[in-house]
Amino acid sequence: MSAASFLEVSKGTQRALVGAGAVLVAGLVAGAVALTRLDSGHGSLVETPRVKPAEAIAPPPPGALVLAQEAGTRAVALAVGQGARPRLTATVLGSSGDAASGLPLSFRVGAASLLARPCGPGCYTASAPRSALRRVAVVLPGRDVVFVIPPKSRPAAGIVARAARVFSGLSSLVYVESLRSGPEGGLLTTWRLEAPNEVTYDIRGGASAVIIGQRRWDRDRPGAPWRRSEQIPALRVPQPSWGHVAVNAHVLGSGRVAGRPVWIVSFVNPTTPAWFTAWIDRRTYRTLRLRMTAAAHFMRHRYLEFDRPLTIRPPR
Repeated sequence: MSAASFLEVSKGTQRALVGAGAVLVAGLVAGAVALTRLDSGHGSLVETPRVKPAEAIAPPPPGALVLAQEAGTRAVALAVGQGARPRLTATVLGSSGDAASGLPLSFRVGAASLLARPCGPGCYTASAPRSALRRVAVVLPGRDVVFVIPPKSRPAAGIVARAARVFSGLSSLVYVESLRSGPEGGLLTTWRLEAPNEVTYDIRGGASAVIIGQRRWDRDRPGAPWRRSEQIPALRVPQPSWGHVAVNAHVLGSGRVAGRPVWIVSFVNPTTPAWFTAWIDRRTYRTLRLRMTAAAHFMRHRYLEFDRPLTIRPPR
């Protein structure tokens, strides 16, 4: 996937968009970030619910370093421009998915407080001296969102492009996805993908599906009866979880995941919009971990198994 999945969580209560029909497996199809949705009919529903804000969100300035965090139910992104006095650009999206415009937003850089001016829907900007950029706080009403700016970063478009090719070239993939729309609750889903068009997912305590070519089987909860329907169009898997657009990629630093050396890379898919941090294996270019921040979509992936034989069969 994907940023695929079921979600609408409020006040700690999971409210999956559940009915008796089929599921849109988002990101698996066109690489678009979307909610997984269950319809109330009995056929296979393939539709992309609105995830994009009603107003177009401006992409980050070319070459800017991009970072993002969740702030309660809001998504807050920061773009740090180039030059001796770089421009700071904050993008704020509300829980409804709409741009959060008209906020009294400011930046705190060191001891200085910089009042931001509007630059579009949900967009706020100010300039700051490069020498002071160690930590930048986006000051919202009742909340500060603090970003640590790496002392050195470098462009990573080539790394992300190669990671996307490796992702698409896998014969199979197993991963666990955590997906929330706020600080509490959320869904934990295990995905199993086998090229070119076989998928299973199991939400802990919730819905499951088996998809083989243009056939699919869905159930609403463990132990419930399976419903058979068509999967049209057939899925093509695996595909990069961030889709096929990734700009403003930068290496933030290096680290290890399960003992493997990785690059830690940030980038954005502005067509959604969604901001990503990926932990990419420096030897194989496999993505080992992924974090996504988007409107009411706070997602984490742990990629567990690559290119191992999988057996996906129709449920009994």
